[in-house]
This record gives sequence, C-alpha cells and structure tokens, in this order.
Amino acid sequence: MTTDQRQRVREVLAEALTCPPEEQEAFLSAACKDDREVRAQVESLLAHDDQAPTGFMRLPAAEAVSRTDPLVGSHVARYHIKGVIAAGGMGTVYEAIQEQPSRTVALKVMNRNVTSASAHRRFQFESEILAHLRHPNIAQIFESGMHEMGSGNVPYFAMEYVPEAKSITAYATENKLGIRERLQLFATVCDAVHHGHQKGVIHRDLKPGNILVDDAGVPKIIDFGVARSVDSDLAMTTQQTEVGQLVGTLQYMSPEQCQGDVLELDTRSDVYALGVILYELLCDVPPYPQSAHQSKRYCKSYARRRQPHRAALRNLCVEILI
Repeated sequence: MTTDQRQRVREVLAEALTCPPEEQEAFLSAACKDDREVRAQVESLLAHDDQAPTGFMRLPAAEAVSRTDPLVGSHVARYHIKGVIAAGGMGTVYEAIQEQPSRTVALKVMNRNVTSASAHRRFQFESEILAHLRHPNIAQIFESGMHEMGSGNVPYFAMEYVPEAKSITAYATENKLGIRERLQLFATVCDAVHHGHQKGVIHRDLKPGNILVDDAGVPKIIDFGVARSVDSDLAMTTQQTEVGQLVGTLQYMSPEQCQGDVLELDTRSDVYALGVILYELLCDVPPYPQSAHQSKRYCKSYARRRQPHRAALRNLCVEILI
C-alpha cells in the first residue's frame, strides 16, 4: 500500500469504529468507494476488533479519552482544555475555557495524524461555513487559527458550547415530549436550516446526532464538515465535492444525494433529510429499514421507490413551516 492509502486506512478505521455495527458496511461503501485495498484493510482490522473481548481498537467513551488525551489540562492558543466531548477520525472536540472573555467553548482540534491536504481543506471549510451563519439555533463559531504542537501547526476552531447536549430524538424521548412539543422543536430546527439556505449553505448531513438540544430545550445544529456552499466566491477558496464522492449519512440522504452527483444537489436534499428526521421524531423509528442503506448501489435502485414518501414528507415539512 502507498503512504496515502495507509493514512486513509487510519482515517476510515477511526470513523468506522464510531459507527454502530449495523451502519459500518454502508459507511465503508461510501468512504472507500473503489479503493478495494483500503476497504480490505479496514474490514480486516474491524474483524480483529470484533473478535477481541473488549474491542481493543474501539474508541473509549469521552470520559476515558479525557484521561488519556495529552491535550487535556494543557492550552491550545488561549483555550484551557478541560475534557473531551467527542472524538473521531478527523478531529477531537474538547470542552475548553477561553481566557478572554472567560467562557466555556467547544474547541475542535484537527487530529495530528491527519495529514492529507483534502482533510485540511475540509476542516477549514467547516469553520468558514459557520462564520457565514448567524442564527440562535446554529452553533456559532468564535475563532479559528493554527496551534504549534511540536510536529507542526494544527488547525483548530472554537465554537459555541451546548451544555448537557442530547440529540433531538433522545431529548424528546427522555423528556416525554408530546406531539405538539416535538413539532414546535422541529419547526425551530427548520427555521435554522432555512437560514443556512438563505446564506447559500446546504448542510448535507442533517440527522438527529447533528441536532443537539441543550438543558434549556434549545436546539443547535452542528457539524457542517460536509456542507456545501453555493456561493461562488466561497466555493473558489474552499473544498468542493467531486462528482461521484458520497458524503453524509445514507439513512438520511435524498435519492439524488445517494447518486453522488454534486450538480444535482440543492436545498431540497436538506428538506428531505428533515422529513426523515421528522418521521423518526414522531414515530420513534426511522421510516426506512437499515437494510435499505447498506450500499450505495442499493440506495440508487431504492431511490425510485422512495419518491412518493419523499414528496409526502416534504409536504408535511412545508405544512409545519407555514
């Protein structure tokens, strides 16, 4: 394998280990595309992990990561790292204290072992997208920059911290919200997505895990790492998705997004994802079985059969917005 392929194995493996077992195959199909060597290596490592009694490669919980992460207790720029919120293949999100003004922030730091130019562009792209959005239900970005860590400069950005965060579906379930309360919560999210669309930003990965609700019941949309901007000036200076590259989460993808053609994507793909989220929010189950999202090929063939449901879900979203 080439050096780039070995690095890609590390990145894909780290992400795959954070996926539920039933979603790993779909993720690998999207992440590895036609690179059979990378996929074979990742699948082999995942198989060894499954056979181990405790999952010897699996990312530990945030509390355990906090005890071993070398940045916890140190400073990144003017931010004191308190602990780990979440960790993935691209970067780690920390709970941190900003010195001036003094406040708690979520600090996202790119992993030092991620060295590809495309990964750096994607990380930078997320901070630039967030900087263009100003809405009370979209996690705000405060600052971005580079930090010297001995082995070179590592990018970071500080954004709004969501206290006691839960996904929108988990929050609704745990607080036993009624239908009217769930719809009110969802309508607030729709307003935030609409704000992004007015700014020319398509999120492309809307799902319950990227819609957090804080302890006061206020939803915040996060993770614009795979967002697409239709603004030509921003597009010229940031990463753009190539035709055939599948990004996002298959279970919430519109049919045109499953086909991987960036030229066919528009704001309706986000509206479709909102419809799937709404179904899950109201029914406590997803509208489609997991088996329908196990491969990009199946997703393409399944697209036609989803069209009637897609139209109904979008119409329902419009009714709520009105």
